[in-house]
Amino acid sequence: MKYNIQVIGSATIDTRASVAVVFDSQRYLFNCGEGTQRFLNDRSRTCSAVSGAKTRNLFFTRNAWMCIGGLPGMILTLADAGGKGMVLRGPPGFTHSLAAMRQFLYRPQLPVQVKEYSLESVDPDYHDENLTVKPVFLSPSPSKSNDTLINSNGKRIQLGTDKRALQLRTEETILGQMFTNSPGPPVTPLYTGKKQKETASTEKSSSTIEPGKSGHPLADAGRRSATANDTERLRTNRLDPCERSDTVIAYLCKGPKVLGKFDIAAAVALGIPRGPMYGALTKGNAVTLADGRVIQPEQCASPPKPGAMFIIIDVPSVDYIPSIQSNLSLQAASHKSNPIQCIVHLLGDGVLDHQGYKDWMNSFGDKCQHIVSSVDHNPQELVLHSTARIQHDLNYAENAVFPLPYFTNEAKVPLSKVPNLPKLTAPSRPLLSYQFEPKPLLDSTAVEPFAMKKSDSVSEETVAKFKKEADAVRASHVFGDPFKPLDNKDMICVPLGTGAAIPGKYRNVSSTYLRFSTGGIFLDAGEGTLAQFYRHYGLETDAELCQLRCIFVSHLHADHHLGAINILQRAYQLRRDTLDTDPICVVGPTRYLTWLSEYSDVEEFGFNKLVLVDSKDLMKDNNWNRIQKLKEVTKTTQFQTLLVKHCAAAYAVVITHESGIKVAFSGDCRPSNQFVEVGKDSTLVIHEATMDEDKKAEAIEKNHCTTNEAIDIAKRMSAKNLLLTHFSQRYPKLPRLDMKSHSASSDTLSIGVAFDSMRVRVSEFHQLQTLYGPLNTLWGRVVQEEEMDVLEGVSVSGGGGGVVDDVIE
Repeated sequence: MKYNIQVIGSATIDTRASVAVVFDSQRYLFNCGEGTQRFLNDRSRTCSAVSGAKTRNLFFTRNAWMCIGGLPGMILTLADAGGKGMVLRGPPGFTHSLAAMRQFLYRPQLPVQVKEYSLESVDPDYHDENLTVKPVFLSPSPSKSNDTLINSNGKRIQLGTDKRALQLRTEETILGQMFTNSPGPPVTPLYTGKKQKETASTEKSSSTIEPGKSGHPLADAGRRSATANDTERLRTNRLDPCERSDTVIAYLCKGPKVLGKFDIAAAVALGIPRGPMYGALTKGNAVTLADGRVIQPEQCASPPKPGAMFIIIDVPSVDYIPSIQSNLSLQAASHKSNPIQCIVHLLGDGVLDHQGYKDWMNSFGDKCQHIVSSVDHNPQELVLHSTARIQHDLNYAENAVFPLPYFTNEAKVPLSKVPNLPKLTAPSRPLLSYQFEPKPLLDSTAVEPFAMKKSDSVSEETVAKFKKEADAVRASHVFGDPFKPLDNKDMICVPLGTGAAIPGKYRNVSSTYLRFSTGGIFLDAGEGTLAQFYRHYGLETDAELCQLRCIFVSHLHADHHLGAINILQRAYQLRRDTLDTDPICVVGPTRYLTWLSEYSDVEEFGFNKLVLVDSKDLMKDNNWNRIQKLKEVTKTTQFQTLLVKHCAAAYAVVITHESGIKVAFSGDCRPSNQFVEVGKDSTLVIHEATMDEDKKAEAIEKNHCTTNEAIDIAKRMSAKNLLLTHFSQRYPKLPRLDMKSHSASSDTLSIGVAFDSMRVRVSEFHQLQTLYGPLNTLWGRVVQEEEMDVLEGVSVSGGGGGVVDDVIE
């Protein structure tokens, strides 16, 4: 039986450390950080390690966003692609994290079971026909949890075992409503309500959603088989705080035993006739002889070889090393009869420099293969090849607007410079694999060396024509130095994610960064936003994050906010290290703020230092302290939200900076008259343009806009500039747009098409539309379905994944 362990994510900013154990019949995924899904889309033609039909068991080493941040998106995509279900296993607090996601994660058609490993209970090892997995608990020395919790106010509270058991039952009940086959009882929606009338005064507000459209069982209390009180409590009440555990789980794994060599002499002695029965026995199948005897494979084979042993170990810091050294299950001496063949190390700062850890590695002998995933010892290489090649093409059109992504192929500290490591120690690389059977082998054939070059789908003739047009256009405009200091009358717009629904090969999910002279504002922050930010700003990333003032989340669809935790966590660390006391404001729907509060129970990201503002409180000019603080921090004179028609609690926002620059951001929506009114005379309109005009009926059905509708909104606003974004993944490179006719119909509106990691100053925005012609020459005739093989069966219309359409603020 052939099987292997394959690296999915290494320690780069794009993908967090994760590995898959690959059998023909099934895949087993260990950790699923942000970027996992996008990487798999990018390498879909060369990577089969994770399959929707075959990935049914996921194991998590830590209840931390770097390990679970890609899980919500993965669940949503696998569910929409017809996945058969999955079992999720993780450390203490894991169930709490998943239950907190109820605000945006809901797929009742997908069977999901959740198993939280506990220090208090003796849990059986996982075992099936392929794999045996034993969880091994590791704790820091000294432990910081000690059966306590830290609430969202930063206070430590004592928590007993009985209290956690009660919390766990509540969380399991919620999971039973989010998925099928979860521990809690499922609740069947029995809606009888009628759709509310939509009035002109509310501009067909998203609050008027038809009950039962998505069937969300947490949405409409009292109309279901559960009691109204229980449902209302689960829908609105904050989860009780749970222990912020520092427990980490290592996984000790064993593959299937391998049958011994077929013994012909034994087969003859047993009276087995030569022919098909020999073949069946060598494949491990029993046979029945003519006299009725049943012969088992082991009766005519040499003794079987025990299954290969391997370890997946997560060591966040040197504080965990004593726990490793004292755990008998992790000692080489405990496996003398069947030595450990491979260890995958997921290491934090300083661990590989610790002599005690290196001694432990060396104790497994010179035949054990070690694969090391560590920020210091893995290069920040480009792992998303498709989007990098697109940026290469864009960069030729205008390098000031489309800078190349930052990367390095050299590790900060190459493993060759680390003394006393075992002989067989290799750095983790995406798609690096270690084969256990039929013979041990470290295989790097799928590790693709990346070369910055043009995209492969365009002919040389087309490229030559594109370059000729781009050269001519470049001579007609002047974009200044994109990194020169900002003056108070200008602003830089950096789209970081311009695609809809799921992370695509060429466009990531929604996020736009506005950089004023006084600081930065994120408009939405989909999964992978921090990675995009890093690839854009490179070595200046931390300095730029120190200028972050606000994150605005337009609505609860997962593709608009799953990257915020990562950003807030890094920004908090920087402020803590530099003693910076400037707060960060987070503006979002009520349910989003609840999610942040509940997740802060299990991991620190500076929640108690955030200024939280509910979007609904910004619909009117309230003079509340929190709103005044928001305007003070962001240096704005206007920060006004308005409901738009998309899903419940979907908001657009209009922001006016003290410099006079006015930005109107639509979020996801149908055209809104109120948005036109509030956004009058905007300097820049950033508007979703999910669908082409020939998909208008689908745009109406999905509550999105077409490109023409977005352009009409900006014209009615008398806006100066319009940036079109949030394109369906069916238009992976360039949306279809008649730029000439639109330009002819308006002398004042400048139109630009957003691309990931572009960079444009408002003062130079009017030159953007001249770039569309060359880009249309390059990509206009490219078959736009090239990405649909990845997305087949998935809703790519910008539905957002994890839609909680019926939740009313």
